[in-house]
Amino acid sequence: MIDERYFKPIPLISSLSSTTQGMIAERGFLRELQAGETLVIEGMPAEYAYFLVSGSVRVIRMRRDGRMQVLARFGPGAPLNIISLLNQKKVNRASIETLTTTALLVLSASDFDYLLSHAPDFSKALLGIFAERIATITDLAAGLSLYSVRARLAKFLIELADKPDAASGWTQDEIAAHIGTVRDVVGRLLREFEAEGLIKRSRQQISLIDREGLFNQIEHEDR
Repeated sequence: MIDERYFKPIPLISSLSSTTQGMIAERGFLRELQAGETLVIEGMPAEYAYFLVSGSVRVIRMRRDGRMQVLARFGPGAPLNIISLLNQKKVNRASIETLTTTALLVLSASDFDYLLSHAPDFSKALLGIFAERIATITDLAAGLSLYSVRARLAKFLIELADKPDAASGWTQDEIAAHIGTVRDVVGRLLREFEAEGLIKRSRQQISLIDREGLFNQIEHEDR
């Protein structure tokens, strides 16, 4: 039985009824991983649902040519691998790697299914998460097909600034993998943005200096 104090960093769970939280406390357990470990492997059976108590992870998919796409980064409170558990084949849709020391609340696939059937507030909360994830993936797909790399990078930097918990530590390789380009192009565009006074860089930290200027990079292509 897991201590309910671990629910506090997880909005989805901390907002549930005491009855539902009790169900989760009875069935869940805590798992801790070090930075650089693989939590979930794409294509393998989906056996667990995870909820981040602390730390950060990245979600990736590998292309057939060996290139990696970074789909997202998540910090404390995020549910992980839940879409894979709802898939009829119950296969992991992507790989998940830890970026820092990480603590996770874990539910087995069978316990996850039990909660879906017996805790309506749990199911309703998950629907909200699905809506957010679908919107994010839709925006990512639209960006890759409709915008230039310059506009995609500007959009990514603005989104990053709005998520301070996830803003640090992105390498140029990861940024390239996320927006669908290569490291050299990202490096060149970041230097251009910095020379134009749009951003300031310090190691792996990127600070926005001219948010409106970055917006203009995107709006120029919407005209």
